[in-house]
Order: sequence, then C-alpha cells, then structure tokens
Amino acid sequence: MIRERLEQDLDLLCAILETMDSPAESLAGKDPREWLLENDTELAWVFDMAPVSVAPTKNVVGHLEIYKPADNTLAIGKHFVRPDTYENNIGRFLLRESVKYIQAHGQVPTLDLRQTSFPRTFYQKAGFTEAPSNDPDNTLMHYLK
Repeated sequence: MIRERLEQDLDLLCAILETMDSPAESLAGKDPREWLLENDTELAWVFDMAPVSVAPTKNVVGHLEIYKPADNTLAIGKHFVRPDTYENNIGRFLLRESVKYIQAHGQVPTLDLRQTSFPRTFYQKAGFTEAPSNDPDNTLMHYLK
C-alpha cells in the first residue's frame, strides 16, 4: 500500500539506497538521509508491503516524492524501489499515482532523471517524453498522455 513517508521510514529508505547498484545521479556524494530531505516536498510516499495499516513497518520497499522546483510547479523525484521488488511493478504503481495527484492539481507531471533510479525508457513507456531543450545533457521529462 502507498502511505505518507514518516520520519521512522528514513533509516530503512537509506538502507535501500545503499544496496542499489544505480541509485539516483543526484545522490552521488551525499548523505542519503539529507538527500531524501533536501527538496521543498509537497508530499513523500512510501510503498509498504505490510498487510496491515499500522505504520511504520519494516516492509517499506519503495519511495517517491512530489516536490516544488524553483518554478513552483509539481515534479516527481526521489523515485526508487528495492531491487528485489522490481517485478512487482511497485515503481510503476507509485509513478501512476503521482501522475494522478499532479494532474488533479491542474499541472503537467514533470520529472528530472537525475532524481530517480529508473532508466529513461521506464518513464518513456509510462508516457513521459523528453522536454524540449538545446542542452544535450537535458534530463527533464514531461508526461503527455
């Protein structure tokens, strides 16, 4: 189930990040806890595999946040799941729910690939396209479905 991230979830999320082969580019050289808390966060979700609604549990396997970049839009970031849970489509589920949330607020979902651990193709299959840019290092994508 998706629920709001709690302070008590941070240690487990940090442990997940430390086990990943390819964590988000923006995490490089940073403390995972500080990285998780650095954005102006609108909301932060975790995916908790516990079959109960009591939180927190030790069964948190995924994370996604919706934050406000400098232009005050709503963007998706800090999107990752524990590697041994990829086949459960938790990353896709978190992404789909975040798109619904942002659209319900009258905005176009945007993400910066440097803030995520999934490859560009994952987001393309989900309906995201690269934002127009003359910058060859552009990592911004918009949801256009």
